[in-house]
Order: sequence, then C-alpha cells, then structure tokens
Amino acid sequence: MNPSKKQGSEAVLAGAVPPIPIVVRYFDNFSHSYTELVEPAKLEKWDVRFDGRTATIDFRWFERPLRALLKSWCAFVLGELSPATAFMYANGLRSAPPELVTEIVTSTPQEIRSSWKRLHASECAYAGFEAMKNVLRFLSRYAVGSWQNDSYDLIAQLPLPRRDKYRSVRVGDVFLGASEEAAIVRHIDLMCERLRVDPSSVSQHQVETTLMLLCAYQFGLRPKQIAMLQVNGVRVWNDGLGQFPSVHLTFKVIKQRSRNKVFPMVRRIKREWSPLAIAVLNHARGRGLTGSEHVFDRTPDEVATAIATLAEDLLQDRRTATELRHTAAQRLVDAGATEEELAAFMGHSDLDTGLIYFQSSRSQAERVNSALGISKVYQQVARIAHSRFISHEQLLELKGDQQVAGVPHGIPIAGIGGCTSGQPSCPYNPVLSCYGCSRFMPVADLSVHQQVLEDLRGVVKVFYTASRAERGSPAFQLESTIQTVQSVVDELGGRNELLP
Repeated sequence: MNPSKKQGSEAVLAGAVPPIPIVVRYFDNFSHSYTELVEPAKLEKWDVRFDGRTATIDFRWFERPLRALLKSWCAFVLGELSPATAFMYANGLRSAPPELVTEIVTSTPQEIRSSWKRLHASECAYAGFEAMKNVLRFLSRYAVGSWQNDSYDLIAQLPLPRRDKYRSVRVGDVFLGASEEAAIVRHIDLMCERLRVDPSSVSQHQVETTLMLLCAYQFGLRPKQIAMLQVNGVRVWNDGLGQFPSVHLTFKVIKQRSRNKVFPMVRRIKREWSPLAIAVLNHARGRGLTGSEHVFDRTPDEVATAIATLAEDLLQDRRTATELRHTAAQRLVDAGATEEELAAFMGHSDLDTGLIYFQSSRSQAERVNSALGISKVYQQVARIAHSRFISHEQLLELKGDQQVAGVPHGIPIAGIGGCTSGQPSCPYNPVLSCYGCSRFMPVADLSVHQQVLEDLRGVVKVFYTASRAERGSPAFQLESTIQTVQSVVDELGGRNELLP
C-alpha cells in the first residue's frame, strides 16, 4: 500500500469506528452465565471464557489504526453470536496479511472484488475468510465508510475457498466397522454387568467414561452436549415393564444456524445399560450436585479426550466422538430413516445438513451382501476376540451347561464350542451371541463353522425375500453374527466361496 493511500485508510479508520461499550457482556452457554469485559477499549488483549476454559484475543497482531475497529467488531460478535465464534474469527484474521486486512476494511463496495482476489492469493485460513465477511457485514450494519445496508447481497456473493468438509464421510474413513461397534457394545455390556454384580469392582472414572462413550455411540452427541448434561436432565423411574428401570437423558441442542426455537433433545438409554446412568447420577447427587449443575464436571475438551482414549483402549485405534457421531448418523440412514428423522436425531435445524449421509448410504445390494458377510466393500472384518480354540475331545469333557447349543430361527445348532461361564448364566441368545464373545471357545473344526455360516445365510435369504429388504427385518439383524462367524472361519484358515 503506497504512503498516500495508507494515510487515507488511517483517516477512514479513525473516523469510522463505532463506539466500544464501557462494559461488554457475553453469554457462555456451557456455564449458562454472563461474563463482563470492563473498559475493553483500553485492553490490548481480551480474555474470554467459554466451554470451561479461557482464551485470549490479542489485538496487538494488527496495526494500531485497525485495532479500534476490530475491537468494536469483536464486541459486536461477543454480544450477537458467541465468545467461541469471536475467538475463532479473531484467530482466523491473524492468518491474513495485516495490510490486506486494512485494505479490505477500508475498501469501497466497488473495490472489494479486487481486494478479495488478493485475499484468495494469500495463505489466509478458511476461518479468516468467514471472519472478513462478518467484518464487512458489521461495516454495512453501522454504515461505516461507503458500506450501507444494501451491501449484504454483494458481501454474500464474495466467494469462500473451496473445501470438501464432508470428504471423510464420502470416503468412509470416519465410519466404525462392525467389529469396532461390537467391541464398544461388549464393553458397555460388561461394565453394566459388573455394576450389577459387584459395583466396587468398577471405578467412578470407568463408569463416567463408559457413559460418555455410550452417549456418543448410541445418540451421536457432540462432546460439548455430553459435558452439558445436567443433573435434572437425568430421569429415572421404574415403570414395571422390564427388569431394569427406564432412563431418559435430556441434552441441549447446540451449533444451530437457525434462530427458530429449538427444543431439548430427549434420549432413552437401552434398559440393559441404565445402571451406568443411575450410577453416575447417584455419584453426582452424593457430591451435592443438584438442578442445572453438570453431571460429569468436565469441560468439552476433557470429554472428547476421555472418549477417544477409551475408544483407543478398546479398538487399538483412536476413534473420536466425531467419528462415533458420523457412524450413528449413517447407521440410522442405513436403517431407513427419513431426512426429518435424521435431522431430529442429530439436532440439525436444516434438513440439508444430513443429506451427505443419504448420498453415502450403501445400495440395497451392498446391504444384502454385508448381511450375508460377503460384501466386497466391507469385507475387511477384524478378528473378534474369543477365549481359545478347543478340540472335539475337550468339548465332550465340558459340563453340559458349558457346551453351546441352540435353535436360532428354527435351525438346531450344536457342537460349535464351549462357554467358560456356562449358558444358563448368560442373558444373551445362545449361538447368535456366542461368536464374538470373549468367553466363547470355538471348536477347532473348520467344517462346523462353515455349516453355521451356510445355515445362517439361508435364514438371511428367507427373511430378505419375505420382508422386501426392510432394514429392521431379522435378515439384517443377523449381519454382525454372520461377520463374526466368518472371522472364526478365516482364523481357522478357511476360504469360503462367495454365494451366487
């Protein structure tokens, strides 16, 4: 920028700054409280609080004539949007050359397109472009310089850098495999069983992190929503309809673009998993927490870390809460949910937000192949844990209740292996739940498990024809069982030919 133009820009900035309030109040929806910045115009650094942490907005990065304007804009964002957005925007602006920021905010509507092209040529981050557009809307709102209220359409037309925010969804990297989902479910089941049998064998940390994982896996919730779960948002009652109490959790809807009224998200935990929520609630009440206080007493960042760490322990791969959320959404779409049902489940106010999951959903043929355990797309199935292989002789030496047998869907199946705990003490379906269980001891006979595969695939074909491919039919409910049987066959060195 040449010296004369720079002087002109400084003059525009000096006379264009809307007054900065003496006190700036902003609302943090995590703590559900207001915070004040006193005489912010005198401060070169603003410490803003949100999501259980304090972040600093440093205005010293920008040239002095520009600081006053950006402080005024930041005060506007804090009041109108959120402290998290103000921090993100301010950090985004720092990725753009300071002289280019000055050039853009002092440009006229006629000059903005050429200045915007130079911004694209710089190494400005995507958040910086969003921040610059918000600054221009701020200038238009307060009629700064040549900007007026009728400039909004022009600002909306300024292009943002291209980015594919859903690339990982399209590629499928974010989705958990069947074996990973099975491992998570097994862990939750085991924790609930231990709570029922011997609560002292489980630490409070294990209980809380497992419930966090459950919320991310079953409900597809964000870490911040989980961290914001309140004591009065956990409702427990005995309705006499089952062995376990009914538990409903109420979560807040966040990150909404729409200003329409948003209702809370009420989610019901599987009855078998209710002991987790009850244990966490009782512990919170024991610490004197009531009403609107947070159950977990952790920040969103801490919740995200806890979920990822537990997932890594279970899966030997660091899966995040975001990946669990994507998997929950895709699972719902694959089950036949409508756009409205998905939006309600995810807490989206805009139906278009979830369209990517419908585009990424497997075709009907792929679903059937996956249910048959022969999908080429999902053929990479990790080995499922089991106790050990045993011989026919060892099987015969086991007690009768330790020998696995059952009649799933009318097909008598026996001689497939043994159980270290015994079938009478197991609450799950015999045979169908044994494959993939850590207590299962498969017999080391390839032909036995190949026969189980053939029998179960026959059941899938019968149900598929009868149900006309409805996702809720037993044909698809057998999917994980068939995949775990296939893993045992593969482990024994079998090479099954694909069925026609």
